[in-house]
Amino acid sequence: MLGRTDSRRRILALLAIFLVVSLALVTRTAYWQVVRGADLAAQAIASTSTRLEVPGRRGDIYDRSGTVLLATSVDRDRLVAAPDQLTPERRTQTADTLVGLLKLDAAGAATLRARLAEPKGYVILARGISPDLSERIRTAVAAKRAWSVALEREPVRVYPQEGGGPDSTLAAHLLGFVNREGTGQYGIEARYQELLAGTPRVVLAQRDVNGRAMPDTAVVERPGSIGQDVRTTIDAGLQLMVEQEILAAWIADRAKSVSAVVMDPYTGEIYAEATYPSYDANDYQAIAATEPGRFIDPIVSNVYEPGSVFKMMTASAALGNGTVTTKTRIKDTGTLRLDGGRTKIDDADRKAKGWMTFEDGIAWSRNVVAAKVALKLG
Repeated sequence: MLGRTDSRRRILALLAIFLVVSLALVTRTAYWQVVRGADLAAQAIASTSTRLEVPGRRGDIYDRSGTVLLATSVDRDRLVAAPDQLTPERRTQTADTLVGLLKLDAAGAATLRARLAEPKGYVILARGISPDLSERIRTAVAAKRAWSVALEREPVRVYPQEGGGPDSTLAAHLLGFVNREGTGQYGIEARYQELLAGTPRVVLAQRDVNGRAMPDTAVVERPGSIGQDVRTTIDAGLQLMVEQEILAAWIADRAKSVSAVVMDPYTGEIYAEATYPSYDANDYQAIAATEPGRFIDPIVSNVYEPGSVFKMMTASAALGNGTVTTKTRIKDTGTLRLDGGRTKIDDADRKAKGWMTFEDGIAWSRNVVAAKVALKLG
C-alpha cells in the first residue's frame, strides 16, 4: 500500500513538472509568435531584402516658346562590378580591358584598379556611358576579356543646346545642373527641385548573395510620380545672341567677366540672362574639380553698387516733389567737387557737356547732372 502511494506521488510530481514545462514552452512560444511575431518577421525580411527609392522621370525645361528643349533626361548605362568575385588574374585582365575601353588617363586608371581591388560585392566604375561604348563593353565580357562586370540603366540629365561661348551650354548659369544623386544644383534646377523631380517610387526587392537587389523580385510599396515640366520666359534665340555678344565684349575689353540681362520692364519677364565665363553643364564635374566658383550666377548672387540705376530714384524723387521738371536746364561741368574739394564726382568721360535739360542729363547718364539735382533735394 505504501509502495503504491509513493508511486502515485512520483507520477503526480512528474505530471506537475510536465505541466509547468509545457506551460512555460507555450507561454514562450506565444510570446515569440504573438508579441514579437511582427518584429521578427520584419527582421527576417530586412535580412533578405532591401528597400529602394526609385526616382521618377525628371521634368524637362523649355524656353518661352515651349518648343526649344533646354534640359532633359535620357537613360544611359553605368558600369558596375563585383570585385569580391574576381581572382587576382581576372582582376588584372578586367582592369586592363576597361582602362583601354574607357580611355582612362593614369589617374583614372589608378582609381579604377583601386575600385576593383575593394573587397565588396558591388561598386560603380563609370557613369553616363554612350551606347557605342556599352556595346564594346558587352563584346569584351562575351569574349571573356572582362569578368564580373555589368551594365545598369540610369537617368542622366543632359543640356542639348550649345552656348554662345566655347565649352558651354545655353543658359548654364540660369539653369544650373543636376548632380549624380539627382538633386538640382544652382539655378532653375535647384529652385524647382521638388517640382521637377516629382516623388520617388518605393520598391521592396530580395537581395542576392552580393547584397544587390534582384529586379524580378521587386514589389512596389508606394507608387511615385514623374516630375513636372518647366517653361521659362527665356527666348532661346535671343539668349544665344546675348551669349555671343558678351563673349565678344569679354575679348575686346579683356574683361574679367561680362554679364547681361534682357528684361521686359513692364512684366519683369527675363528674355535672356548670361554671364561669361560660363560652363558646360553636361560636364560640370570638370568645373567642380578646378573652379567651382564659376557655378555661381553673379547677376543674382553678387553685390553691386547701384551706379546709374540709382539715377532713376533721384529723378523720380525730384520730379515728384517739383524740385525740377524734365525741361529744367542744368550745367554739366564734367567734374563736381564737394566737401571743400575732398570728394569728386566725375562723368564717365570726364568731359563737360555744358547746359542741358534734366531729361537729356538722365538720358545721357550724366553723373554731374544727377548729383546737382540730388543736392537740391537735400
